[in-house]
Amino acid sequence: MTRILIVDDEEGVQASLVKAFSLEGYQAVGAASGTQALWLLKRQPFDVLLTDLVMPDLDGLALMEQAQAIAPAMVVIVMTGGATVESAVRALKGGAYDYVLKPFTAAEIFHTVRRGLELQHLKQQNLQLSEINRRLQELEQIKSNLLSAITHEFRTPLTVMHGWLDLLLGGQLGPLAGQQRDSLSVVRGSAVRLGRLVANVLAFVESDRGQVTRDRVPVSLEDTLRRAAADLAPDCEERGVGLRWEVSDELPTILADGDRLRLVFFNLLENAIKFNEPGGQVVVQAKEDGTSVEVAITNSRGELPAEGATRLLQAFTQGDMSATRPVGGLGLGLALARSILEAHGGQLTLRSGQGQGTTVRVRLPLPR
Repeated sequence: MTRILIVDDEEGVQASLVKAFSLEGYQAVGAASGTQALWLLKRQPFDVLLTDLVMPDLDGLALMEQAQAIAPAMVVIVMTGGATVESAVRALKGGAYDYVLKPFTAAEIFHTVRRGLELQHLKQQNLQLSEINRRLQELEQIKSNLLSAITHEFRTPLTVMHGWLDLLLGGQLGPLAGQQRDSLSVVRGSAVRLGRLVANVLAFVESDRGQVTRDRVPVSLEDTLRRAAADLAPDCEERGVGLRWEVSDELPTILADGDRLRLVFFNLLENAIKFNEPGGQVVVQAKEDGTSVEVAITNSRGELPAEGATRLLQAFTQGDMSATRPVGGLGLGLALARSILEAHGGQLTLRSGQGQGTTVRVRLPLPR
């Protein structure tokens, strides 16, 4: 129940207002002086202070100032006669919500109090939202710092692992039996996959901090696509997925961060392979129309879930996020690709149909 403190040295005015507000469902308490009002404010919480301005012991302005120090969120409304309008204006400047001129009707004072409470409620909601946003920003910063620290810590041991594995598999440390070579090849494959995850997380952290792209230079889109596909040839073989190339031989160069662009197409191709089925096919198409170049990557046997593409374009999200999902990964590839492409002035869209697989379409502007 809303609590209202009514302060007026005229007993008849005070008593009638207490009665009227009580009948309206408020918990109304009266005080005959500013001093009595302060005594009550220090002992009970109130939502609204409705006070006369002219009182003998402590006037309304002095009461308001001290009351706000006790209860800063309380709505203050002053009552005044025509001769004290200047004081009412001073009260507004001092933080009062509004003033009402005597004599007033019950409807007028009820309306003023309701509006003051509504405004105070909105202010409280805004303060709560601001605090929630502040805490979310802190959590985002903690997450970003943690991811950055973890991935940087991973890079050194990964580099060491790759170095020793290359020496072992290259025969520099002595001959290997067939089973030993096969086992080390499995280890290297796992190290490569871990390296990809680390690269994606680092790129995501930089993207999250607004460091999406570095220097842009002329980049061959065809070469970028072919290098990404070559890196994924072992994945195609392992999954039993074919790769069909329908890329124009005359693709123009574009201005881009070459490393970031290669990461985009690597992730998109990896997804198309990973979410395909044995015997499936990935089709890569690319063409230009004079103002932009479009790349389409289609996997023949992977449809989007019913909720569609919107959720899949969020970071750390896959169609199946269960612990027992058949395909691993962090769910960063699409979100990261979109972020990088948008930083280049490009677009990424997804389209899927029953029995038609899924097509990821990338459009990048050509240099003017």
